[in-house]
Amino acid sequence: MATTVRQQPPWQQPQAPPNHINLPPLKIWNSLTRSKTPFIPLDPNGKQVTWYACGPTVYDDAHLGHARTYVTSDIIRRIMRDYFGFDVRYVMNITDVDDKIILRARQQHLLEEFNRKQRNDLKTLKPALTSYISKNLDTPLEDTTPAAIHTIVSGTYADLLEQNTTDANEAKKKMHVKTILAAARAMTAIEAHRNSDVSTPEVAKDLDDILMPYLDFQYGTSVDAKDHTIFAKLTKRHEKRFTEDMRALNVLDPDDITRVTEYGSQIVDFVSRIKQNGFAYETSKGIYFDVDGFEKANNHYARLEPWNRNDQALQAEGEGAITGKEVKMGDPEKRSQADFVLWKFSKPGEPSWPSPWGEGRPGWHIECSAMASDKLGSRFDVHSGGIDLAFPHHDNELAQSEAYWCDASHPHQHQWVNYFIHMGHLSISGAKMSKSLKNFTTIRDALSRGDWTSRGLRIVLLLGGWREGIEITDDLVKAGSAWEDKVDNFFIKAKDILQSEELQALRHLHLNDGSASQSILLPTEKSIDTEFNGSVRDENSEHDTLMKQALDKAKRGTFTALCDSFNTAAAMGIISELISTYNAADDASSLATTLRIARWITSMVNMFGLNGLASPQNPSIAWSGLDVPEAALPTLTALSSLRDQLRTKARSPEGITHANIEDLVAASRRQVDLSEQCEGFVDLLQAFWTSAEAQRDEKAVSRSVLALCDRVRDIDLWERGIYLEDREGDKPALIRLVSKEMRAGRQEKEEKERQKQKAKAEREAEAAAKADKGRLSHLDMFRTEEYSAWDEEGLPTKDKEGEEMTKSRAKKLRKDWERQKKLHEAWLKTNNTI
Repeated sequence: MATTVRQQPPWQQPQAPPNHINLPPLKIWNSLTRSKTPFIPLDPNGKQVTWYACGPTVYDDAHLGHARTYVTSDIIRRIMRDYFGFDVRYVMNITDVDDKIILRARQQHLLEEFNRKQRNDLKTLKPALTSYISKNLDTPLEDTTPAAIHTIVSGTYADLLEQNTTDANEAKKKMHVKTILAAARAMTAIEAHRNSDVSTPEVAKDLDDILMPYLDFQYGTSVDAKDHTIFAKLTKRHEKRFTEDMRALNVLDPDDITRVTEYGSQIVDFVSRIKQNGFAYETSKGIYFDVDGFEKANNHYARLEPWNRNDQALQAEGEGAITGKEVKMGDPEKRSQADFVLWKFSKPGEPSWPSPWGEGRPGWHIECSAMASDKLGSRFDVHSGGIDLAFPHHDNELAQSEAYWCDASHPHQHQWVNYFIHMGHLSISGAKMSKSLKNFTTIRDALSRGDWTSRGLRIVLLLGGWREGIEITDDLVKAGSAWEDKVDNFFIKAKDILQSEELQALRHLHLNDGSASQSILLPTEKSIDTEFNGSVRDENSEHDTLMKQALDKAKRGTFTALCDSFNTAAAMGIISELISTYNAADDASSLATTLRIARWITSMVNMFGLNGLASPQNPSIAWSGLDVPEAALPTLTALSSLRDQLRTKARSPEGITHANIEDLVAASRRQVDLSEQCEGFVDLLQAFWTSAEAQRDEKAVSRSVLALCDRVRDIDLWERGIYLEDREGDKPALIRLVSKEMRAGRQEKEEKERQKQKAKAEREAEAAAKADKGRLSHLDMFRTEEYSAWDEEGLPTKDKEGEEMTKSRAKKLRKDWERQKKLHEAWLKTNNTI
């Protein structure tokens, strides 16, 4: 029976495996039920998981919104594989032909031709600008010169340009206004320099957005679309860049990649079978899916979002940038306006492939159905994508796939996918990122500018969860930075403890996978327990028992959290809490306990993909990026060691003498072979030797040495990315890299100090102005041309016309006089003239 009430149809839970197969109690938020459902893979052995992910449409660079989807998918994939132990087969498609790609590739092809022959031709640029305005704005134009257009548009939309709107329609209009203003400025510059070439990349970019749609409208149908290289040139470039971006974000490569252009014949076969099964029909525009016919055959359409079934705006968007317009206008040949295209007959200027119905190309939705079915069969476990794809894309995918597999040999045809997971939006300042609105930051720009690191972005996504939308706010960014800095500090502390002399005897047991330099690569916990033989601090102390309990609690809590639909936010909180518990112990933990905690936290961050290619089984401690370059370590160790000795002696009750300094520096010089030191820090070491030896004033030598030690730490080494962390007692300073969080903390401190000094200067200036005002005697303050007579105190008795002062004015002048008298007397006192 067709679904008439707009509610989701029943979901069939997969059959549980035999009793001897132990599955984790994992529940996943399933878009097919809008609830958490037990995860049961189709594999009777409960091990293999089949997963199809909607990949990118490669016509532009990927932005942070894409990073949200694919990094989050990667996190879940890693959890399923590395934490729960499933054998995940991950298939992803590349959409390398669709309406957006055709338009963009054709427009860029025509733009290249135009720039080669007619660059800066105002006869083309002017109508292109007016055409863009008439299409996108409702502003009447009497004067169509570029300068006039700039004046009219900037004045009409001044308020809009100043607004920080999150409304999609307003944001789109604002984008069009900015495009028009940029083009008008560029054209005005071209008009002003007719006899010279003003072509620059900036000018060209400002003109591209008005030229491309105009050139395509004029000449798009004349493009030789049989030459597929016109389109492949665009898609291959952006697929390559997408892959580079994903690897830069430490996203695992898919196990299989499918491309639409490589599936032409399979897609034709897929459409043919749907038509043979009675769920598709032909019109003059292509082959359409028959939604009513599908529902009348006891099937369900719009499983994911049935309430959006008749949303024409979403349907139009789903049909593409070219044919979507027909949905809005209504197509009389379609049996229902909910019907969607499976195979489009190509028009002039559009690439095509052969089919029984004529030359054409796939509809957007059919590609995923055909490719996923080819790779994973008639039923698979997991399908994923961004939440904006749920309707109509994924709903149409489900319908046409069920229509394809609808026969007696597949009794489960009503459930092609068992678990549909959708990643929430990423927004900044309340606005969803969108290529069409040009309000996005590309992944490569964000990484190259240092706005984000791969690890920093992944931490924010882990803290935000996968299903809910995430808004990038200052608070969220700070929370991510704080979490990363806390883990950094824990790892630095743990590695320092585990490098103690008590472990030197175990160096021969180290394992090294070459994943990171200077890592503490220790044996397994069992080896630690058996090899120490009581040579380290008592592991059976009350504190160690409590720490073991804290670790066990963390492990149990993490298992519960990740079983709860991959609740990474809770897991991240548990890791943070364990570190806090460990830090509160103040070095009371045994080496074995420290190792256990450090190794577990390392395995967790590795599993989440926060440590490059390192696996959770990697025996190394900590993540990459904490270690001082190995080549620099001897020089820095020599410098830090000398500084520690000078500083300790200078802080002692007896203080330090010049003779002490000479002895310590001489010993340091003897111990260091400069020919073997890292060039990047040798100059600092030599300068430190020289500066220390120059401290000869015995009365102030201790204070001078301490100032020198502070300068080396806070300025010389800091500027080269190294920080010496002084510690209590006789512990040597910790040599570490300057972290992003440390830099931010110092900048914040310096800014506060600047504001403090600014406020102080303003107060002093105000006080000085006030004091200077007292320089004038109250006896002389009114002796101006404004008055003609005064009493013995200098108060006016007549105005300049000789009229007597009114009582009210005389009263006001008396108040001013008394105020000035106080100021003047204070000034006299300050200047010792009283």
